[in-house]
Amino acid sequence: MNNIVDINDYTNKLTDTLKSKFGDRLIYVGLQGSYLRGEATSESDIDIMLVLDEIHAKDLATYRQILEELGEYERACGFVCGKEELINWFPEEICHVLHTTSDIYGKLSEIVPSYSKKDIADYIKMSVGNLYHMLCHRRIHSEMEKNVYKLPLAKRDIFFILQNLYFLEDSDFIERKIDVASKVKGIDLQVWESFSEEITYENLDRNLDLLLDWCKDVLKRTSKCGD
Repeated sequence: MNNIVDINDYTNKLTDTLKSKFGDRLIYVGLQGSYLRGEATSESDIDIMLVLDEIHAKDLATYRQILEELGEYERACGFVCGKEELINWFPEEICHVLHTTSDIYGKLSEIVPSYSKKDIADYIKMSVGNLYHMLCHRRIHSEMEKNVYKLPLAKRDIFFILQNLYFLEDSDFIERKIDVASKVKGIDLQVWESFSEEITYENLDRNLDLLLDWCKDVLKRTSKCGD
């Protein structure tokens, strides 16, 4: 069984090794995910954001070796890119990245493009559209057993959508899952609280209808947002 990692010790050792291996090519290191939110369990991944001056295949191989030697390799994940790629990244994703990454080395806000309210709205609409399509496709083409098993996994995507939606509407970015129920309202709260109920064959379609109605509502709300 895995243990919860001492994330400060892990990131300190990782950053020191990255400095040693890449020198002044190292631009940024940041922490993301459940360890950042203080919600990590023994099964949680370790989400690290790494930015180098440029990314080549040999750099990826070097980073893999660093992670293997550091330990917990099977749980290590995250985002890796070159500086120029990040500067020219999709602006729709930047709000989410900035609010869900903690600087360890470097300053993320200085190496990402600017974003607008419309970019945030477009990110939400894209995420909701993908969720809507997935829910419909699976209900038509997958066995009921898979639908019952998979539907609770949508909670992660819904959390990300709610984070950005409430920042767009209320300028309040919800950092932790534990805070969602006290901050959202209306159908957003209904959807979030629906995940406290075990999904069964009997209640699957009721919960699915709620999610589809919610997707429709969020798409309408975000369509009203301009720059």
